[in-house]
Amino acid sequence: MCTLTFIPKPNGYLLGMNRDERLTRETALAPEATRAANLSVVYPRESGGGTWIGSNAAGITFALLNQNSGPQAKAKERSRGEIIPALLKSSQFPAAMRHFQHQDLRGMLPFVLVGIFPTEQIISQCQWDGNELKFLRIGWDVRHWFSSGVSDEMARKIRGSTCYEAWRRRDAGSAEWLRGLHASHSPVRGSFSICVHRPDAATVSYTETFFTGGKLSMRYHAGYPCQALGRFDAEVDLQTTSRIAAAS
Repeated sequence: MCTLTFIPKPNGYLLGMNRDERLTRETALAPEATRAANLSVVYPRESGGGTWIGSNAAGITFALLNQNSGPQAKAKERSRGEIIPALLKSSQFPAAMRHFQHQDLRGMLPFVLVGIFPTEQIISQCQWDGNELKFLRIGWDVRHWFSSGVSDEMARKIRGSTCYEAWRRRDAGSAEWLRGLHASHSPVRGSFSICVHRPDAATVSYTETFFTGGKLSMRYHAGYPCQALGRFDAEVDLQTTSRIAAAS
């Protein structure tokens, strides 16, 4: 249950992610910088150490969206949160994909893993349905991903329409616009608004990653995005060595 937005910039990218979870789930810890192999990395984390979004000093970001398992879902045996911390030690697209292909996903519920690789200007999408893993390489362009514990299909349809209308705005693509989009209750506050409000679940945090030149910044708000709009509980900067050509 999440919404993820990617916006390419002339020398980097801007990314925003809503995390939607059951209200009974424990509160996650704000992002902190640490090390993975020889790279500085940053990500928010659960008490067990897992995460749903993370970035490293190569400018790479990974984000994981849960997929609706449906009525025939298998029992959860392992957390999906362990995937991203293991991948953040990679500094290039090929190495990250090789590492991911060797991960044992058995016992994990379905998910979509999105990887942002600025040096190569590649977006990867890896989808695990509980039995089979599929890879897709996507062009360096604006993208939105949606998932919902109620219906992934309805989330894509309704939230996709909200995003389509939002791109008509004059300030579309700016950081302020992105925060407003992820705080949106259009067309009605509820299960399929981008900022989710349900009796049993809601959008519990908003994470924003901005990579440009030699710096990557991760900003984090714990709570409803509609109550933040530019106010963050944590901001962590990583100095990077990655450089990319101007996006076309």
